[in-house]
Amino acid sequence: MDPKELHFTLRFSPEGRPSWNINALYTPTQFCSLIKQSREGLEKCLECDRRAFQEAIQTKKPLIYQCHAGLMDGVIPIMLGDNPVAFLMFGQFLTEAPSEEKFQEVWRSVKDLPVEYEELRNAFFNLPVFSLQYVESLAQGMFEVIQEIARGITHHLLPEEGREKLPETEIELWLAQQDWQILHIFKEERTLLSFFHWASRRAVLSYWSQLIDKELEDWKDEIWDVKSRLWGLISSLLSHLRIFHAASKINFLELSHQYSSMLMKCDTKEKIKETLEWIMNDMLAIRGETNYKASLVERAKMFIRENYAREDLSLKEVARAMRLSPYYLARLFKSSEGISIGRYIREVRIERARELLEITELPILEVALEVGYSDQAQFSKTFKKKTGLSPSKYRKARKILGKISQNKDK
Repeated sequence: MDPKELHFTLRFSPEGRPSWNINALYTPTQFCSLIKQSREGLEKCLECDRRAFQEAIQTKKPLIYQCHAGLMDGVIPIMLGDNPVAFLMFGQFLTEAPSEEKFQEVWRSVKDLPVEYEELRNAFFNLPVFSLQYVESLAQGMFEVIQEIARGITHHLLPEEGREKLPETEIELWLAQQDWQILHIFKEERTLLSFFHWASRRAVLSYWSQLIDKELEDWKDEIWDVKSRLWGLISSLLSHLRIFHAASKINFLELSHQYSSMLMKCDTKEKIKETLEWIMNDMLAIRGETNYKASLVERAKMFIRENYAREDLSLKEVARAMRLSPYYLARLFKSSEGISIGRYIREVRIERARELLEITELPILEVALEVGYSDQAQFSKTFKKKTGLSPSKYRKARKILGKISQNKDK
């Protein structure tokens, strides 16, 4: 039995703040990841955790319990005095070797969730197995060590001179205020962070939309209060990304500045909803796998190829169609393709213009209109800069080359 097979995480609130991996080398079991990929499954897991937290708070000692999906989990309360300030969670294990009979029991409890039977079954038979006595002993030992450290922290939270001047009751009040500062994030924000960390893209967007609608109920009377609360949510999500996606090449300071500027400029409910949808899609893209980011770039390129004839086609319009912020899409596209979206639009337009000049007799103005230019002079200037020839000279040159090619064939 290797304790490294236990998944250790840290929570700072009993309300469902995200699990923070103690060791980045160990990730949740595939079984739990499958359960938590849907909103319904995640909510059941969080509710299990909340009940366990409340029992651990009352007993002030470690708790080993069975989750809604049949696995064993544990929680160790971290106390400062009589106040819980965090919870060390561990688990995702079985106490006996997995069997077909046991899996059928598990399946009956989770079959209403959108989970593939065979995929979940394979994950179940790969779960680690520990004896309950071993885990209980491990949890108790860790609890005693943690509480000894916590007592030392409590002793040093208040400077010696301050401790001498304050009566005992005021010291207790001061410590309670420190606990409150750790737990102050409101419930909706903690739930949002949990969804963002664990749930699918669809579940995150669904909760985000509900949260925005709720916040915007006060839009008319408290515009700046609403913007401040929404900015608090965005800041928390950015902090989360900075911690869990530190390997990303995104400049989070610059991203924060861009988002705050976008939020400041919103003057209607419709505009702020659209902007917040952009922002969330940006952050989900950062959270996502490399393949997902690559698919975003391909979708952007496809949109441009299908809409190059629109005169208003621009970075902003492509971003709007992609439900991303222009800032993030610009950097994502440039890092993938090595050129800006504006340049890619010009290249697609000029390539199509070349085809039209070669295979049709359309006037230059009509060719320009076909590829998104209403100003013939601007089209000619852009075309010449790209090809080295004006549109009319390019057409003549291609005709001459065509005749030469035909004569050679004869």
